Amino acid sequence: MQSLLIKIIGIPTLLIVATFMFKSVHITSPWSYAIITLVLAPIGVLMEYIFIPRITYGRTVAADFIVTFFLVLGLCLALPGAEVTIWGAFLVTLLLTGMEALIHKHLVADHREHSYH
Repeated sequence: MQSLLIKIIGIPTLLIVATFMFKSVHITSPWSYAIITLVLAPIGVLMEYIFIPRITYGRTVAADFIVTFFLVLGLCLALPGAEVTIWGAFLVTLLLTGMEALIHKHLVADHREHSYH
């Protein structure tokens, strides 16, 4: 639940930051922010539940990067009010994967704390 809340706040925030920072990312519609968030957040949480207990931290982050890249690129191509180049999708994915990496580190540490103490 904590992870989902962080994603629901973090994803649109990072998308707004990316829109202002990168010329290759241009998202103007609030609906585009909402739809991208509503797609990425639950998929991210589902991937955490599936991957974190089964594969290494690095592979989990790599899987997040790959899935996020294709989802961001596909959603921005499909949604009106959202334009992104391949380079822009890569930059957005770097930001989002950085957030995900921190969330995963917290989840792994939290899991260890509850498992071994």
